[in-house]
Amino acid sequence: MIWKTDLGREKRQRKRGRSRLAASLFVPFLMAILLFEVLPEPGGGVGFAAKKNPGDAVKWIYSTGNTIFSRPAIGSDESVYISSSDTYLYALDTLGKLRWRQKIGPLKHVSLNKSTPNVGPDGTIYVGSIDGHLYAVTAAGEIKWRYNVGREVQSSPTLGPDGTIYFGSEDGNLYALDPAGKLKWRYSVGNPVHSDPSVGKDGTVYLGADDGFLYAFQPDGKVRWRFKADSSVSSPAVGLDGMIYVGSTGGYFYSISKEGKERWRYQTTQPVSAAPAIGSDGVIYIGSYDGPLYALEPTGALRWQSQVHSVATAGPSIGPDGMVFIGSNDGFLYAFSPEGKPVWQFRPGHAASSVAAFGKDGTVYVGSHDGDLYALMTAQKKLLF
Repeated sequence: MIWKTDLGREKRQRKRGRSRLAASLFVPFLMAILLFEVLPEPGGGVGFAAKKNPGDAVKWIYSTGNTIFSRPAIGSDESVYISSSDTYLYALDTLGKLRWRQKIGPLKHVSLNKSTPNVGPDGTIYVGSIDGHLYAVTAAGEIKWRYNVGREVQSSPTLGPDGTIYFGSEDGNLYALDPAGKLKWRYSVGNPVHSDPSVGKDGTVYLGADDGFLYAFQPDGKVRWRFKADSSVSSPAVGLDGMIYVGSTGGYFYSISKEGKERWRYQTTQPVSAAPAIGSDGVIYIGSYDGPLYALEPTGALRWQSQVHSVATAGPSIGPDGMVFIGSNDGFLYAFSPEGKPVWQFRPGHAASSVAAFGKDGTVYVGSHDGDLYALMTAQKKLLF
């Protein structure tokens, strides 16, 4: 039986007054709060406590008070790290309890922090900030170092095989830092970098840029090649076969060889502004501003497409069981089977605003526009259409 449920309704009613208050606090009150904060703060006592939802599908909800654009990152111990537009980096345990939070940016009336945290092999968390820094934070919540680029870092850091951290900035540069936070090299593409770099198995670094080029860099920073697309290029992804996949604001989706040659392109009717997700079978999943979720064969042929009723604002992601998840501006997070069949949908308090991430037990973590992180259970199949 197909049905729909809005499990966020009761929760939204409970917190509406509180969330609106949090969104409209006066500056003196904010300053008073800041005077009493000691960061990082271990354990609980910061933000809003994780709450159970009456719906069986929701394990818990943690409220940061501001939009979560970035994808949650999962540590080796299953800790969940989120960067919120309230300019804090949060660390939560699997029960939704706050372990600590660390301030990573200035307090502004409007903050749109979109950099997704990345967890290194030693547990260090790397994340960009609107204050013009890339931060390295220890697993205990202490700032290890920060690197100043002078402009917003909305690009999400990516780690190379040797631990090098790659990220872009509004200053138009791609940066490469060593694990100690020292600059190895930087390269100017001439325009603000909003996309996330991707690294191949051989260490080649790929970057999409607003100048319409997909760049390939050697690990030492030398340009290996440039591919000219029809328009601005979004975040690339590298397939298991080493091919590079990337979308453009002109509505095209490209497959590029390791040598920088076009293999094929697929045309949608609207911009493709987020990175694709690639399945273990090589199928490529892309979201577009015209609404559909597309599944393309490695040859570029359309396997299937499914409408998600509204603009797909965040890229797709693939769960441990092969299900494909994507958020939409109609407020729902959708899940499809690898064959394109709708499996379930969930509506947070407001629209799902981040790419979904997954725990080892299959828990789905997704951020929302009202600043909540949701931990969802999919195994019980409680979130059906």
